[in-house]
Amino acid sequence: MRFMMLSGLGEDKLVSIMQGIIGLTPPNVDNDVSYVELPGVGLLALKIDGGSLSRIKTGFMSYYDVGWRVTVGTASDLLVKLAKPIALVASLTLKGDHTRSEFEDLVKGIRDAAVAIGASYIGGDLNEGSDDVLDVAMLGVAKRPIGRSPKPGDILVTISQFGFTGLTFKLWYSGLLEKHLNDPVVARGVELARRPIPWNPSDVLMSNIDCINASMDSSDGLGRVLSEMGKAARITVYSLPINPDVKRACSALNIDPEEVVFNGGEEYLPVFSIRPTCLGLFRDLGFMDFARVEEGVGVYVGSRELKYRGWVYFNPIPYG
Repeated sequence: MRFMMLSGLGEDKLVSIMQGIIGLTPPNVDNDVSYVELPGVGLLALKIDGGSLSRIKTGFMSYYDVGWRVTVGTASDLLVKLAKPIALVASLTLKGDHTRSEFEDLVKGIRDAAVAIGASYIGGDLNEGSDDVLDVAMLGVAKRPIGRSPKPGDILVTISQFGFTGLTFKLWYSGLLEKHLNDPVVARGVELARRPIPWNPSDVLMSNIDCINASMDSSDGLGRVLSEMGKAARITVYSLPINPDVKRACSALNIDPEEVVFNGGEEYLPVFSIRPTCLGLFRDLGFMDFARVEEGVGVYVGSRELKYRGWVYFNPIPYG
């Protein structure tokens, strides 16, 4: 077992190994952010995210887009925990054959995304290597820790704008994206995949943080969110949080709407597990309820079990 290749272990197993070596305890174990209490200051939340550009930069993305997207993705994990991002640093490893313009575009994308989320870009690190890698580390302040394990009796809520990026990636991986770029729904999906709009919690939501028992963002797809939450309780989906225009586009293109909603990704939309008494408040804030949390484990659409089929590092499941 000690000499098993990483590709045979899978991302979840490797994360579990890391957490065991470190000795993480709640609220930092199996969570998307890390918390530390600083005496005299309060609760800080930290997040680092990134990846190899050979994996995350598609043909329709510029280097500016990559810098923007990775930075917004890092912030999204803090924001869905209702933590306020305050500062970030970025580590860049680049091959030497890039142009100065490409380098500057990448840094400008990070800078402009930082401005959009209200955080200060205060420095970082630069290296040369055989692959291009961008990592963004971000610091925020939080009111209290929020994990990702829902409680039976909870209701899951989100913003019903899923499907744009899922449809874009479905067409891209199928080699059909360019053919449909004149479709405004597809064009919108491309724009959101290139430069996602950072979601920010309202003051009303911040003041009702105790309504929330768990939260995750949908950067890895709604199916991934539900799969993780479904380890702690049974999740039963009773409504699909898809944008109506995307649903019509899926019908015209003969694409299963569930595919683009559950197995898309890069939406950066919040998913909250809330107390049922708070449902009216969240509806007033523009959220829709789409699933209930029950005793047990697993994810179901009605009575049918939903299996996640998106991307998992070190054990890639082809999209589509």
